[in-house]
Amino acid sequence: MIREGVIFAFGYFTVKAGREEQFLEKWQEFAQWTLNHAKGARWMYIVRDNDDPQLFVAYGPWESLESIAEWRQSSKFKAAVAELAALCDQIDEGTMTEVNHVKR
Repeated sequence: MIREGVIFAFGYFTVKAGREEQFLEKWQEFAQWTLNHAKGARWMYIVRDNDDPQLFVAYGPWESLESIAEWRQSSKFKAAVAELAALCDQIDEGTMTEVNHVKR
């Protein structure tokens, strides 16, 4: 049985060579602002590909699709994405809903 659950916002980043540390600093600032100010944000992670050190995926759960939409429409989100984009070759975003999970 498939049941819908937690909603996640995702960001996929291909960072320009040599800009990875600067990107991570900017992302940290943006993530902290999001947790402090965006309604519905629960936590945020960023992971780095082991084979391609320029590829990052950021994600976190949210209370609702509406809270994600409000966050993405905010001027702070748009400004932060513009700063991150200057450090990246490509940025994509996505929204996914949990359909199942397995716990130990």
